[in-house]
Amino acid sequence: LAITYFLEREDSKKNPSWKRRQHRFHSEVSKKMVMELHEVLYISQLTYVNTIEEFSIGLSKFQNGVWELGYGTTKSLPDMPAHFLLIHKDIKPLSDSQPQFSFPWENKKDTELLVALAVRGTKELADAIADVLLEPVEYRGGYVHGGILKNGMNLAKKLLPKLEELMKHSGRDKIRLYLAGHSLGAAAAAIAAIEFNEYDWISAEAIGFGCPSILSPELSKSTEDYITTVVADADIIPRMNGASITNLVLDLIEYDWTDFVLDDIEYFFENARTQNPLIGNILPPTTDALQWTKDFLDSKVRPRFKRDKKERVSNTLIPPGNCIHFYRDGVGYSATFIPCDFFSSIDLARSLVDDHMVMGGYHRAMITILRDWEQNFKFDFEHDIASITV
Repeated sequence: LAITYFLEREDSKKNPSWKRRQHRFHSEVSKKMVMELHEVLYISQLTYVNTIEEFSIGLSKFQNGVWELGYGTTKSLPDMPAHFLLIHKDIKPLSDSQPQFSFPWENKKDTELLVALAVRGTKELADAIADVLLEPVEYRGGYVHGGILKNGMNLAKKLLPKLEELMKHSGRDKIRLYLAGHSLGAAAAAIAAIEFNEYDWISAEAIGFGCPSILSPELSKSTEDYITTVVADADIIPRMNGASITNLVLDLIEYDWTDFVLDDIEYFFENARTQNPLIGNILPPTTDALQWTKDFLDSKVRPRFKRDKKERVSNTLIPPGNCIHFYRDGVGYSATFIPCDFFSSIDLARSLVDDHMVMGGYHRAMITILRDWEQNFKFDFEHDIASITV
């Protein structure tokens, strides 16, 4: 009962008007950026296919076939997710214009080799092992998600020799590496980006969708220049860590839901008599049922809500880098940059799981916001993300 009524309270409190107020003074995301983010989302979704052949087919349809699969595996290990290393075929700059934000498909210099690393999110049991290990451990002067740290470090360790070889054969003096992923893939990509940037011949940037809370606030802020985390409305994964889960449980335990029960009992009895007189005739009077319930709640349930409130746990981890939030604004979706500590507590919303899905959460948000901006409800993205079979 506590969950049902607490969810109802959260729905009424964190409504679209509340969300608009929270984002009022933050910069909006441009149409161009949403288009570019969706291209990265396409690659992130493509990592969920079952075979290398399926990945190659999907890649050939992307960006006019300018990306080549250099290496890939669809098999996840307990300490390393499935991943795909892509090499850009064109040695010339992709665009002469200066982008508003740096993404994998832009801003390449002649002296750089452009490479992308797409990392898959949770699909197998081995991935789930990393997801549930929520303990923070020390890392680079701060803290990091203990289960995901090894994934990112192992990715960097494994791919570093391959990148060195690529640079050597290309004749370039630097690699511009872009990393992308969803869920666990986003988190592993973020850690790998931190590791890769230790080398002066690699310039790494990461874009992740639904990335878990993996870095302490100070460490997260230090990565703002090269890590971007995108969050779809109430997506639970970026908000979920040991502290936020503990605090949510305490909120549920301490929430007094008894008045809602009395309201529901009165509603049930009155409507039962109206809708089905046969049942109504065997029910006790509404006032008697309410009094019996009230007496029971007063003696057995309500006393526990009068106990001292427990202190909430301080949140150690938040999502990494620079955060973008796509949120339901009451009409459709809006999108703004917002500090990553905005996601330090769990929103208990009915859409918290759907919002984490690539199609039901991220694609839905992006296509909705662009159709509204374009005033064209037949608008679709160039790359058919719905055609990817996962």
